[in-house]
Amino acid sequence: MKKTHSLVHYFLHDMKFKNKFMITHLILVLVPTLVVFLFLYGRLSHIITDNAIESEQALVSQTANTLEATVSRLRLAMDSITSMPFLSEATYTPDVYGYLSRQQDSQQALEFFSNINALIDHEFITAIQVYIPAGKKPEFHSPSFSGIIASTDEISGSYWHGIFDGQPESVSLLCPSFYLTKKELKQMGRLAYIQKFTNFANPQEECCYIAIYFSEAYLEEMLHSNLTSTNSVYYLVNSRNSLVASSNARLAGTYLKRYEAIPEAVGSTEEFATTTILDEALYMGYREINGTDWRLVSVIPVDSVFSESRQVLFNTAALYLLFVALACVTALLLAGNLAKRLSLVVEKINQNREKNLVRFEDNADKDEIGQLVFNYNAMVDRINQLMAEQTETAEKLKVSEVKALQAQINPHFLYNMLDMINWLAQSGKQKEVSLAVQTLSKFYKLTLSKKNITTPIREELRHVELYVKLQNMRYEDKISFLVDVPDEILDYEIPKLVLQPIVENAIQHGIFEKDSKEGSVVIMAWIDGPDIVFVISDDGAGISPEKLPHILDGSYEDGRGSNIGIYNTHLRLQLLYGKSYGLHYESTPAQGTEVQVRLPGIIYQNA
Repeated sequence: MKKTHSLVHYFLHDMKFKNKFMITHLILVLVPTLVVFLFLYGRLSHIITDNAIESEQALVSQTANTLEATVSRLRLAMDSITSMPFLSEATYTPDVYGYLSRQQDSQQALEFFSNINALIDHEFITAIQVYIPAGKKPEFHSPSFSGIIASTDEISGSYWHGIFDGQPESVSLLCPSFYLTKKELKQMGRLAYIQKFTNFANPQEECCYIAIYFSEAYLEEMLHSNLTSTNSVYYLVNSRNSLVASSNARLAGTYLKRYEAIPEAVGSTEEFATTTILDEALYMGYREINGTDWRLVSVIPVDSVFSESRQVLFNTAALYLLFVALACVTALLLAGNLAKRLSLVVEKINQNREKNLVRFEDNADKDEIGQLVFNYNAMVDRINQLMAEQTETAEKLKVSEVKALQAQINPHFLYNMLDMINWLAQSGKQKEVSLAVQTLSKFYKLTLSKKNITTPIREELRHVELYVKLQNMRYEDKISFLVDVPDEILDYEIPKLVLQPIVENAIQHGIFEKDSKEGSVVIMAWIDGPDIVFVISDDGAGISPEKLPHILDGSYEDGRGSNIGIYNTHLRLQLLYGKSYGLHYESTPAQGTEVQVRLPGIIYQNA
């Protein structure tokens, strides 16, 4: 009771009046809406489901009748062919092939082929063939014969011919595309009605066959035209569990049931039953197609049946939502100018959530909203000032971090070079020591000559050339170095000491790990959209697959160092340009390593 009293008190005294108007109007509209919606949902769902099932039963019967008429059309065509005198006389001749060869120019032959061609409409019946056991490919000078008469050798390996051989009592067969040869599918049609006939004058000879090929697309269009929803499917399956045709091959494959299991799942052919396939609830019905071994199956997802009722309910809900919108508009108007000004403040705050805040125009209002605007402007000024200071500080911090990482690389390289010069001095090579010191001086003069943390690509390549020169001085020109960089990218910027640590790593951990201590390093570059891509490749010892993932995460150890130069180079690039830039390693042991460096294409600006 106390809690209820507190809510009432909050609504009457503490809640903003704009919210009070909104809640009041929403209650007046939403409560009747929910009551009507719940009442209609149960009634409409039941009615629409019954109507949908009855409609689907009628459509399945209609489709089955159409299919039976189509099959009858095939049978009439077959009866027309088998009753032709020319074919009848041929079946009473011991040598069918010889008879056809002699009679191919006769009036009966011409009438025979004329009647067969009249049966081919290319829309439903696409071709007709008469297969005779000639023992070789029949050769006729009559064009009609060569188009209609063929040897049984052409179909001896087909699935349907095997069925006839295995079932001598079979006289006719309706063949899905699976039964036909590739040649039949390509040149004749994708479905066939085939009838066997025996040479009565020589019954021991191989049988002859009449094949009427017809269009699979014709059946598919017939099935598709009677669909009630995009998620439902019709399919024809024969007694050998072969799919004959379907309105949708993908859905037919998903919902396909075995021929003998269909009656068990559905029951009577006069009704639809619910079943489950792949955890999906379905309505399923079927019809036997008279004169065939086909069963026409109709499958409708339960969700599709309910979609119509849901659509009606959604339309009703949309109508009531319109009333809700009108109620909200009324509430806003009743709240008046005060609520409007307050909403503007909230809107301004929401608009500036992800960017610099924008002040309101100065106003002279002295009420609570005027005071709120005044304080909001003061807050915006202070926040913008702090954001500007934060941005400047972050930029300085980023540059400082990059310089600190760069400073870690310079001593690392210097230690190696001083060690080399010491070795030259101990060997008494005074000229080489002088040249090495001059070269090292030029290297650090280029590195330290400017305050910028970036440099033109041409100067970075010069750094690398000086480094390789120093290494070749020590190791007697063991390193072959090639640079293939187009002139148009030489004026783009690159952070200092990016390429040199990679080349150093290629030499120290790649080439010098080989038995020969010799090898080559190649640097290539190109423009890739808004970026510049470098590829540094070597033919060194390569990196093992288990060590490769640790090259760029700072955890790589090989017994001679921590790979800090490569790790710092990758980290510097990501600090400067973002996570999409940096280094990428690919390596094949005993063949070499390839390093890709991706940078944004920015023209160098001298500070």
